[in-house]
Amino acid sequence: MDKTPKILIVDDKPENLIVLEKLLNHLSVDIFKAHSGEEALKLTLKHDFVLALLDVQMPEMDGYQVLEAMSWDEKTKYIPVIFITANYRDEVHKLRGYAYGAVDYLDKPINEEVLLSKVNVFLELDEQKQKYKYLQKRYESILLSAGEGIIELDIKGNFRYLNPAAEKLLSRHSAEILNTQFLTYLVDENQEDEKQQNIEWEAHSIYKTCTLGNIFHKDDAKFIRKDKTLLPVEFTASPLNNDLNEVDGIVIIFNDITLRKTVEEQLTNLALYDHLTKLPNRLLFEKTIAQTIARSRRNNKIMALMFLDLDHFKNINDTLGHDIGDMLLKGVSKRLKQCVRTSDTVARLGGDEFAIILDEIIKTEDAGYVAEKIINSLAPPFNLNGHEVFASTSIGIAIYPISGDSSVTLTKNADIAMYQAKQEGRNNYCFFTESMNAEMLHKLELVHHLRYAIEKNELFLHYQPQYSLTTGKISGMEALVRWHHPSLGILPPNEFIPIAEETGLIQYIGAWTLKTACLINKKWQDLNLIPIPISVNLSSTELINGDIIDTVKSALKDSQLAPEYLEIEITESSLISNQERCMEILAELHQIGIYISIDDFGTGYSSLNYLKQLPVDSLKIDRSFVQDINTDPNDAAIVKAVIALAHNLELTVIGEGVETIEQQTFLQENNCDEIQGFYYSKPLPKDEMEQFLQLQSKQ
Repeated sequence: MDKTPKILIVDDKPENLIVLEKLLNHLSVDIFKAHSGEEALKLTLKHDFVLALLDVQMPEMDGYQVLEAMSWDEKTKYIPVIFITANYRDEVHKLRGYAYGAVDYLDKPINEEVLLSKVNVFLELDEQKQKYKYLQKRYESILLSAGEGIIELDIKGNFRYLNPAAEKLLSRHSAEILNTQFLTYLVDENQEDEKQQNIEWEAHSIYKTCTLGNIFHKDDAKFIRKDKTLLPVEFTASPLNNDLNEVDGIVIIFNDITLRKTVEEQLTNLALYDHLTKLPNRLLFEKTIAQTIARSRRNNKIMALMFLDLDHFKNINDTLGHDIGDMLLKGVSKRLKQCVRTSDTVARLGGDEFAIILDEIIKTEDAGYVAEKIINSLAPPFNLNGHEVFASTSIGIAIYPISGDSSVTLTKNADIAMYQAKQEGRNNYCFFTESMNAEMLHKLELVHHLRYAIEKNELFLHYQPQYSLTTGKISGMEALVRWHHPSLGILPPNEFIPIAEETGLIQYIGAWTLKTACLINKKWQDLNLIPIPISVNLSSTELINGDIIDTVKSALKDSQLAPEYLEIEITESSLISNQERCMEILAELHQIGIYISIDDFGTGYSSLNYLKQLPVDSLKIDRSFVQDINTDPNDAAIVKAVIALAHNLELTVIGEGVETIEQQTFLQENNCDEIQGFYYSKPLPKDEMEQFLQLQSKQ
C-alpha cells in the first residue's frame, strides 16, 4: 500500500518531457520518461503505471499505435492513457483515440491546473484500488483460516453429507440432519424463514439453476443453527453428475460471513458516524435531512434544521490543548442529545459544528424553544480533567418549507442564520429571514474565493513609504496586502482580513505576505536601490500561532534578506490578550534581529508597565489622533504625550495618516521621528515603488 505510484510520460521531444516532468514534480509519484513509442512499450512491460501521458504525434510509432499495441497485452491493456496533442483537436481524432481506449485528452500548451486535476483523479483512483486490493486479500485470508462448510444434497434437496466444518458451523451432527430438507435450514436475505420453508424445492432457484447444469451463488444468506440463531453465510451450489452425466445431486460450499458482516457494519459506522462523538456525520446527516424533508412534504408537516457552532472553541484548543477540546465536544454532544426527542437527529458536521434535525414539529416556535433549551443546557461549566470549561453556541434555524423546500437550500439558510447569530453577539439563536440572504451570501462567497486567492495569484502588495523628519529621506516602507477579486475588483484589507481571521485563512495570507515582502525587498537591494526595512502587519491570530517563528525564519531564509530589514507591526489591542505568550514570541523575533513596531498606538489601552517590558523598537501613532491635531487640543495633547513617552523608552515614533503640511509641521515641531501618509506618498504598486526607490537612491 505504501508503494509510490508511477506515471509514464511519452514524447519524442525532450523539451516537452522536461515541461511535463516539472509540472508533475511536486506530486508524490515516480515519473518515467520515454522518448518513443517503442521505449514506452518496453517500460509498460516492466512497471505498473497508474497513468500514461502519451503524445499523439510521434515519428515511427504514433500515440494511437502505442495504445493499440498496449491493448494486446493483459499487463498493459488496462493502463489509463491520456493523449496529449496540439494538432488533433477535432472530434474525429478524439473519437479515434477513445476507440483505442484513451480515457481523456489534454491540449497543448498544457494548462497546469487542468493537468494536475486530471492526474490527481487517477492517483486517487489508484490509491482506492490499492486499498481495496489490500482489504480484499486480508478478507480472503480470514475466510480461508475460518474453514469452509461442505454439504451434499440429493436431487430432492435432502442432506446426504456434511463435512466436520459444516457440522461445526451449523452446530448439528450429521445423524440429526441427514435426509432432512435443506430449505428447512435456509433463510434468504430479507426473507422470513416461515415463508422460506413453504417454498417447494423444485421451485427454488438452487434446484432450477443446478438442474440446468449451472452454478448458483448466494453471497448473503442465513442458515438456522440448532439453537435457532441465524448464521450469515455465503454459499455456492454446483450440480453433481452421475455416470450418465445426469444431475443427481448438488454440492454446497459455504463460508461463515459473520466477520464480513461485522466489518461491513463497522465500515458503515465509520462512513456514517463521527468517530469522536459517535453522532451521525455529514454524510449521514445529508441522507437524513433529505429523507426528513421528503417525509414532511408527503405528510404536509413542517420540520426545522438547526446549525450550531461553538463560540470561541479555537481558544479552548489553543490554550488547553486538543485533548480537552475533544472531551468538550463529547460533553457537548451528550447535552445536545438530551435536548431533543429520539425521533430527532443530532449530527456533528466537523470541527465544532453540529446540526440538529427536528422532525415534524407542530409550529415554528418549537424550534426556538429547543434552541433556548440547548443554550441553557450548555451554560453550566464542563469539568474536564480538572479544568472548568465554559461553552456556548450560536444557532441558526431554517424551517421547512418556509426557509426552503430542498436540503441544499435549507442547509445553506440555516448556515446563514448561524452566522447572523454570531454577529449578534453569540450564545443566541436566529431564525433565517430573507433579509440575511444577500449580506451573508456575499460573505460566504468571499470566504469561498478567499480560500483560492493565493494559488490563483489574486493577492498582491502595495508599498507605502515612510519619511524621516530628521534626514528628510525615506526611512522605510509598509507592505499592504490587496486582493484582486475575480468579480468585485480590487478589495482593500478591511474587507477581507477580518474574514480571513475568522476562518483561519489569515495564517496562509500572513505567510504569503511575509515571504513576498522579504523577496521584493531583497530584490530591490540587489538592484542597488536604497536599503530600507519593510514592515509587515501581524494579526493577533498569527501572533499566538505556534508556527509564526518558523514562518518568519522561512521567509528570511528563502529571500536571503537580512533580519534588520524586516519589521513586524502588531496592533496594541492584540497585545492585551495572552500577554505572556505574546511577550515570548516578540522576544524571540527580536532576538533574531527583526524590528518590532506597535501599530495604532493609543487605541488599545495597554498599561505603561506592560509596554516597558516589551521588546519593541517603535510606536506608530494611530491616524485617528493625527487627523485633528491642528484643531483638537485633546488629540494634540495625546500625540505630544505619546512622543514624549516613546522617547523616554528610547523608541522611534512614527505618525500615521499624515495628509497635510500642517500635520507634518506639528509632528516635526514636537520631535516625531518619522511620518507615513498620503501627504508624503500613497501606497504604491510594485513598479511605482521601485521607481520611487530609484529616485530616492539618486538623492
